[in-house]
Amino acid sequence: MDKTKICSNRRNTIKTDLSLLLECLKFQMKCPDLQKQALLTIHSICEKREDNVDLLREMGGVAFVYNLSKSSIVHPDVKETALFTLGTLAEANVYCKNSLCKNEIFADLADCLMNEDIPLKQKRLSVYLLLVLVANNKLGQTLAQNSGCLDVLLNLFRATFPISTEATFRAANATQTYQLWTSVSSALCGCVNNPQNEEGQRICVAAFPVIKIWLQQLTFPQTEIFQPICTFIAMTVANNSCVQESFSACGGLETLALTLGRLASAADTSLLSCQLSVIISKTLSACITDNSSLASGLAQYGVVLHLFSLLASPHLDPEDRLPILLSLGYCTEASEKHQSQLIWCGGLPIIITLLTEDSSEEVRRAATFILQTCKKASTGALMSSHILPLEGASKQLEANSQRFKPLFPVRYTKPSEIKCIEELQHTDMKNVIKAPVPYSRCAACVLPFEEVTSHTFESLQSSCHQSCDRHKVLREATKHFRMHHCRLVFEKEHQDPAEAERYSAAEPQQTCKNWTGPSEGEGKVINKNTLPEHRWRKHNGVTLVPLQRRAKKTTFVSHNRTDIEMGGRSGHHNNLQKIGLDHSSTKRKRKDFSCEEVGYLLSGVKTYGFSWNLILWSYPFQPGRTNVDLAKKYRRLMKRKAQDASRADS
Repeated sequence: MDKTKICSNRRNTIKTDLSLLLECLKFQMKCPDLQKQALLTIHSICEKREDNVDLLREMGGVAFVYNLSKSSIVHPDVKETALFTLGTLAEANVYCKNSLCKNEIFADLADCLMNEDIPLKQKRLSVYLLLVLVANNKLGQTLAQNSGCLDVLLNLFRATFPISTEATFRAANATQTYQLWTSVSSALCGCVNNPQNEEGQRICVAAFPVIKIWLQQLTFPQTEIFQPICTFIAMTVANNSCVQESFSACGGLETLALTLGRLASAADTSLLSCQLSVIISKTLSACITDNSSLASGLAQYGVVLHLFSLLASPHLDPEDRLPILLSLGYCTEASEKHQSQLIWCGGLPIIITLLTEDSSEEVRRAATFILQTCKKASTGALMSSHILPLEGASKQLEANSQRFKPLFPVRYTKPSEIKCIEELQHTDMKNVIKAPVPYSRCAACVLPFEEVTSHTFESLQSSCHQSCDRHKVLREATKHFRMHHCRLVFEKEHQDPAEAERYSAAEPQQTCKNWTGPSEGEGKVINKNTLPEHRWRKHNGVTLVPLQRRAKKTTFVSHNRTDIEMGGRSGHHNNLQKIGLDHSSTKRKRKDFSCEEVGYLLSGVKTYGFSWNLILWSYPFQPGRTNVDLAKKYRRLMKRKAQDASRADS
């Protein structure tokens, strides 16, 4: 009860104050300063207070303030203050805004804006009132079109541009002219969007040609100029394919793309260029949303390359990654050329890094969308020989690749295939491996590094009909390695170099498949089951687990069964001893984990969990380490840690 009484008393007090202020406005016409102070007091009482605005409106105060703003006998300062107060009242109370949305009020505002004798400050406050009336108000937008206010705003937008040749204002009023231009730009945005007004967007198409000229004239970065222009373009073309086509037809989209290329090239050295590039990328995103034909046309300007360069800029704010990724997503969704450009410039690793490391859920979703759109290209369907870098962009891409640094510290080791090739450099492999040449990427190049292992490398290469030059060299080197390995095994088993050379000349797979061993007359017990066919298919290529270790187990069982069936065990010991000697010659040497490797292992588990292959490829472990080694070492570390903890507790 006391609270209700207090609220009622406060309401009565405010009502009394507003009534006295209105009386001051009515009876102090010869004192502009008092009227101005009274209007500012009303503004402070009603600002962001909807209930207080209702009290003033019920008393007729809103209508009186409006009449004061258009009176011819009132001082200009009082008119300006009255317009400012009206804007505050309409912004705070939707009923007040609707009461001011009348044809005569909009017509008066249009006349005020067209009158050249009106001071710039009064025009700017009139534009402010117009902005408040059309913002989030469909009725206000319609009245602005019907009364001609929208056409007047477009004329002011062209005439008051700060560096326009049409500007007729003196240099002394440069600051007020710029403020008027930015206010007009905001009012135009309110007339065409929020809510979207397709008719207003169609009318604003008339400003596109002059905007194109402005963008071409801006040879040096100016945030205060770029921001209003790009905001106006984005609001005008948003969700309207016809207006998007009109903007592209007048050359505006091409100019935006070229401007982005000019600014993005300096984004790594200039913070201002990076910020402006982000603004333009947002505008481009609005211009190509739901319009695949326009998005496809941007491929000739290398937009994806510029966006990727911007994404790698050290000056980029993490919050600005999302709009850049959205622009990349719209491009890659619309055109295979954009997809191939993104893959060619090495964009997929950074997208994957953002997907796995960025803390923003929206950024991860955008990265996922880009990877999905590039799925076909990343599997090799677009890696044919006709996919080449964009003409004229090779130098820029070379510079981008040199200055690009991953957003997160990820280190890679050489694949085991290359390690094995380096170990065989004393053989004729020197004649096989040659210097790499420019190549087109194949399936193994574009897959994430954790998916390309020694187990999957051969199957990926065999499934890709357009292998790159580098992987062709690797396949040939792997073939020679298998031939060399087969010759060594055969020599150890038969001690016949001439026959071993004959076997090594054939394909390794065919040799092993047809290997039935020597004739029974020679007293050898090795038969077809010694090296099963499915074993050779599984170990086709360089594997993380030694091939001979598994062959030992299978051969031992086979000979054991043979001896049991024959009823004798005389040859079993000799055969087993021979196999053991062969195995010892190929057994890996034990290498203790260094302190650095233990640190890599613990850091990898913390980052990637128990994905041992991913950890192995992400850190520089010693040559010869396998995923099994990492798993065993981590298990021993955890066991030792648990033992130490139990000892400490006891």
